[in-house]
Amino acid sequence: MILAIVITYFPEKELLEENVNAFIDSVDKVLIWENTPSEKCKGYRFIRHEKIEYCGDGINSISHALNYAWRYAQAGGYDYLLTMDQDSCFENFPRYLKQTILNKDAPKGIYTPSIKELRIEVNQDFEEINRPITSGMLILVSLVDKIGGWDEDFKIDAVDDEFCLHAHSLGIKTFVVKGIEMRHRLGEAVRRTLGGHTIILSNYSPRRLYGIYRNKSILIRKYPQFDYIRDDFNSWLRNIIWILLFEKNKAKKSVAILRGCFAGLTKRL
Repeated sequence: MILAIVITYFPEKELLEENVNAFIDSVDKVLIWENTPSEKCKGYRFIRHEKIEYCGDGINSISHALNYAWRYAQAGGYDYLLTMDQDSCFENFPRYLKQTILNKDAPKGIYTPSIKELRIEVNQDFEEINRPITSGMLILVSLVDKIGGWDEDFKIDAVDDEFCLHAHSLGIKTFVVKGIEMRHRLGEAVRRTLGGHTIILSNYSPRRLYGIYRNKSILIRKYPQFDYIRDDFNSWLRNIIWILLFEKNKAKKSVAILRGCFAGLTKRL
């Protein structure tokens, strides 16, 4: 049995319907977790279906929602957990199942689709990767048991990073599945041109930047055995340069990044 959870926050009706309709016929239950404040969430319950259960308590935390789904799956005897963001949509979900949980030759681990917008090149049937995003992740509940769920100190940013790094430290691998694609809207990104090259800017708020750099800094300290995390420093420097060149609120965003790094590097683990 498969339990799916879709985490929402002021979702758009058409996008959420497309998201859920892409997989609902192939799973046994769908939890729609509402991070939308409780006094407003009823206005965003767009989908009615016998498989759907609305839940949540207005807590703006992805990890809290995922742990709720994990405990729900344990109690209900579900075998697999599918985790989804509201801004995603599978191209062919039944094929995803056929190539993974219905395929006796599939390697055991965490499965994830190829995200169209990230343009991940997949050469093998199961390409091992370091860190997928939460949306589209398909995993055995027994493996989540082994990992111990999601770290709730990571509320929004790097939730997926921490989970997969913890999994890798236990010898559990993550695979992107060839031929399985999912569309995923990457926040409020904007595009700029520099020297004939297109640059994609995340355009995050200072508050969000603080959380991102705090959590990434914690990961570097928490999992020093993985060299590829330290490679993030290069992208950090590049992102700061893009902010200084192109984005508004340069001073506030720069200070937020520095404060986030300091908080992460000095946090008691």
